[in-house]
Amino acid sequence: MMRHRAFGLIVLALVLFVSLVALSSCSRIRHEDRVVAMGTAVAVGQLTYTAIESEWRETLESTNGQRIPKNRYLLINMSVVNNASEEKAAPLLQLEDAKGQVYPEISEGGGVPEWLGYLRLLQMKETRSGRLLFDVPQGAYRLRVSSGGDPENEQTALIEIPFQLGSEVQSGSTTPAFGDVGANPPLPAPATPAKK
Repeated sequence: MMRHRAFGLIVLALVLFVSLVALSSCSRIRHEDRVVAMGTAVAVGQLTYTAIESEWRETLESTNGQRIPKNRYLLINMSVVNNASEEKAAPLLQLEDAKGQVYPEISEGGGVPEWLGYLRLLQMKETRSGRLLFDVPQGAYRLRVSSGGDPENEQTALIEIPFQLGSEVQSGSTTPAFGDVGANPPLPAPATPAKK
């Protein structure tokens, strides 16, 4: 009888422990991120990001020859400011589509003009500009920007990266937004010549 009681107490202790672990992991669920338009500065922790423009490329010319993507290359012209009073690393970023698919930034920038770089160590109050590189299907995306650091204290926000058919370079925020029905419009009908 004593063994059954001890076993029951052990099971109860294990159930309580598992419940506490489950509850503590619930507190780490990501809060609703701020979403801003391209061209708008957004601060996350000590870093401030601004996506200035985006450009689609079918290939990139590097010193090792032509680079061909799996889908299409998306280059995003960015600036990042370190507002801290000490050196701070800006992490690699990622794109998210309307379905929640995540696309990490490509860490090798051969052929990217003004590439922002892989190791982004910014001195205090330094601003750095350059381009990020992604290999993604054409469409509208959100760029997840991060304060970096440990996941428990990380802050993030989203920047809309719109898609406009027929435009190789997009800037500002006047094009269709992420998830909009008009973000991937149908091709226009061919124009008919005027009769004389």
